[in-house]
Amino acid sequence: NLIQLSLYDCGLSSLAGIELHPTNDDDGMTLFPKLEQLDIGRNPKLTNDSLPDSFHTQFPSLLELWCDDCSFGPTIPNTLLQMHHVHVVRMTMNKLEGQLEQGIGIKYWNHIRVLAMDGNKLDSVGKGIGRLEYLEKLHLRQNKLRLLPEGVPSADNTSLTMLCLSSNLLTSLPKSILDVADTLTELYVNGNQLQTLPEGLAQKCTWLQKFNVAHNNIDKEELLPKDFVMRFGLPDVVSGQCTKDDACVVRLEGNPMAERRRKAYLEEEKAKAKALEMERAAAEMEVDSDDD
Repeated sequence: NLIQLSLYDCGLSSLAGIELHPTNDDDGMTLFPKLEQLDIGRNPKLTNDSLPDSFHTQFPSLLELWCDDCSFGPTIPNTLLQMHHVHVVRMTMNKLEGQLEQGIGIKYWNHIRVLAMDGNKLDSVGKGIGRLEYLEKLHLRQNKLRLLPEGVPSADNTSLTMLCLSSNLLTSLPKSILDVADTLTELYVNGNQLQTLPEGLAQKCTWLQKFNVAHNNIDKEELLPKDFVMRFGLPDVVSGQCTKDDACVVRLEGNPMAERRRKAYLEEEKAKAKALEMERAAAEMEVDSDDD
């Protein structure tokens, strides 16, 4: 009757042997028939070779799989992909490389709601991600992504509310991001190499509440789409935040354009302070002269 099992930070190096449970295919016996959540995170010795090929057969009801801070890679173990009913998969800070499994959204994990692959070395994703109709949150921070293909996200991602792409190598965003305008509330693209943003993003994504574009390469105000400036305004000269729309927090600090505005403002304030100081000094000298 076990529903949750945590093996977090247990010093595991192998889960081999679990497949030796006396399973009888005729009566459907499995080791954990009702388990819904499994956490094997922070076991850095766990690799793809640590899992038996039939690992998934012991968890027919699993909904949440947590594998953060392990050493799975360079691809996702096939037996984990066979967990067809999962709603949440977390594999942050592992050793995944290259393209994220193309079959996700096509033949694997079709019911997933939260997919977290932060802190790996992924350089691309397959278009299958754009087919995940139940996907609510997609975390791909701290990878090596240079672009997202058109169609990721897509109109089929009818449940997507959060898209986290921070700390990658993105130089642009796909126009198809507008296809999730009716659901997207949080968009994080800070720490990339973006030079501009898609036209219409600010206008159509009316439900946005958090929009982080900090520390990119937006060099001039003219590179910001007109709909962006109309809705959010230009960044504050000190904080770098756009505050025109009270319903959405927009961050632009760390972009060349915002930093120039900040530097110019600080230099102007410094000059004003110096001029004021000189005026006060002159006034004091005049008073002293009158006293004499």
